[in-house]
Amino acid sequence: MMSLILFRIAFFCLVPIGIFVLVKTIQLLKHVFSGDILVEIPFTQKETVFKITKPGVYAIWQKGQLFQRTPIDKFKLELTIEPSGEEVALPKSFFSPHLNSMDTARMEMNRFSADSNTYKLRITEGTSVTLFEKQFSKLFPTKNLDYAKYFIQVRESRPVYYIIAAIPLFTLSAFCMIGGLVAGFMTPNILTNLGIPFGN
Repeated sequence: MMSLILFRIAFFCLVPIGIFVLVKTIQLLKHVFSGDILVEIPFTQKETVFKITKPGVYAIWQKGQLFQRTPIDKFKLELTIEPSGEEVALPKSFFSPHLNSMDTARMEMNRFSADSNTYKLRITEGTSVTLFEKQFSKLFPTKNLDYAKYFIQVRESRPVYYIIAAIPLFTLSAFCMIGGLVAGFMTPNILTNLGIPFGN
C-alpha cells in the first residue's frame, strides 16, 4: 500500500513535465513564426535580389501598421532563380499565421522550399487573394493605406507539420500542468473514487 504523500508527489511531478513539454513546443515553433530575416523591402521598392545559403523551407510575410489596411489585394509576388529566370512556385500559406507587436502586425502569405541559390523577388500588378479576402480588405478605408509603412519579408521557416504537431503538444502540456496541480491537491478524493487503497 503506497502512502498518500507518494501519490501526491507523483501527481505534482506532472507539472514540471508539462512545463518541459511547453518549452520544447515553443522552441519547435520558434522558426515557424520568428525565423531569421533574409531580406525585407518596402512595398515601394518592387524587387530585390537575395541569396539562400542553405536548403530548406522559407516564408514570405507582409508587415504593416497595426489596425491599418494593407495593399494585399493590389499586387502579386513573383520569385525567380537568378540568373536563369526560372520561376519558383509560391503556394499560399495554409494557416496564415500572424503576429502582432505594440504598433505593427505581420502575416505569413506564402511559403516555399528552396535550394542554395540566388533569387529575385518581384512585386507585380494584379492580385492573388481570394474573393473573400478581397471583400474583407474593403472593410478598411483606402485612406489608411500607407505604402511607406508596409514591407515584404523573406524569413527562414519550418514545414507546416510543425504547426500541426504543436497542437496536441500544447494540449498535453496544459493537461499535465493543470491536471497535475489539481490532482495533487485532490489526491485523497481521486484515490477513493478509483478504489485505490492508500496509507497516511
